[in-house]
Amino acid sequence: MGFVFLGFLLLVGSFVMRGLNKQTSSKVNLQPAAWASGIVGLLFMIIGSLWGAFVQVPAGYSGVLLRFGALQGTLTPGIHMVVPGVQSVVLMETRTQKEESTASAASRDLQVVTTVLALNFRIDQAKVDDLYGSVGTMYKARIIDPTVQESLKVVTSRYTAEELIRNRQQVKSEVEADITRRLSQYNIIVDPSGLSIVNFDFSPEFNKAIEAKSVAQQEAERQKFVLQQAELQRQTEVARAKGQSEAAKLNAESLRISGGSLVIAREWIEKWDGKLPSVSAGGGGASGGGFIIDLKSLMETPQQQNNP
Repeated sequence: MGFVFLGFLLLVGSFVMRGLNKQTSSKVNLQPAAWASGIVGLLFMIIGSLWGAFVQVPAGYSGVLLRFGALQGTLTPGIHMVVPGVQSVVLMETRTQKEESTASAASRDLQVVTTVLALNFRIDQAKVDDLYGSVGTMYKARIIDPTVQESLKVVTSRYTAEELIRNRQQVKSEVEADITRRLSQYNIIVDPSGLSIVNFDFSPEFNKAIEAKSVAQQEAERQKFVLQQAELQRQTEVARAKGQSEAAKLNAESLRISGGSLVIAREWIEKWDGKLPSVSAGGGGASGGGFIIDLKSLMETPQQQNNP
């Protein structure tokens, strides 16, 4: 259109110069300039008209063809011929696009939640003209952002604030399903797993309450661990005492059945290192002294000792 307008101005200028040429003296001849301006203007108008008759639709876009502003169809990527001044083309992007929205909603326990959501979507290429006819090119502000906010409010109202934090993946899935259902009515397709919850933000008072609760839970877990350790130590002491008691009972039983001297002898033999004891009974007898422990007598049973 720029070439056409410039050519039109040059043609008008050529006619003006011809009129001025008739009013000037014969020494000033504007006729050649008028002819040159007219020819160049005509060429510009022809080139501009031919240039305007071709429209290129880039890859990743669809063209909405309009005839005097009325919908006439869609154009696929490539070069197309249109009638200048009669037909026009509006480009609509059909590639995956990303839209970030900030929405505030109230949880089931009336906590205000501010959420940042990122949505990946694309326009149904076969229904581009329907979207343009019903919404226009401002579909992000008119359709997507309000839909994201409404879906978030519906889902958030089902959960308490703590549940929103714990069940983040489930909340995301429910919001995404609701957004997908709503946008499909406008021929807008949400990519698989196309919704991301960038952030959950609560009021400062709620954040402080959550922090205090977390600290209390950690302290309770620590106290629980201390009690478990004390109980384990108590059980260990009880088991050790029971073991010592059982050992004492067995020793007492052995003393009752076999005699104390036999038990002592056996314990002495088990601990003997193979060296003769250095302590003797003394006494200067003919045998030169005897040992404190008489092994032969100790090995005899109580019955043998009582029956010489």
